Amino acid sequence: MLPDWLLPFLHVLRRAYPDGLPERDYLPLLAVMSEDFSERGLARLVAEFMDGEVVVVENDAAAALSTRRPLPAEVERVRAHLIATGYEPDE
Repeated sequence: MLPDWLLPFLHVLRRAYPDGLPERDYLPLLAVMSEDFSERGLARLVAEFMDGEVVVVENDAAAALSTRRPLPAEVERVRAHLIATGYEPDE
């Protein structure tokens, strides 16, 4: 169960990806959202959205920021998509 403060972000993900998260957007999404969330908060949020395991998402998020970095253009594409559906990155 997600804490209440994460629920608005879960709703943004559901609006942004009503048919589920495409595989090509997974690592860019983690890279974008890692700027605004703790590792644990991000993992809980994305695991809830994807019906996944928190520890797997945590590991993938770490990889998205180090060994498996998505291309900057992919990160920006996903960022723009999220913003268009109501995501407000922390400035």
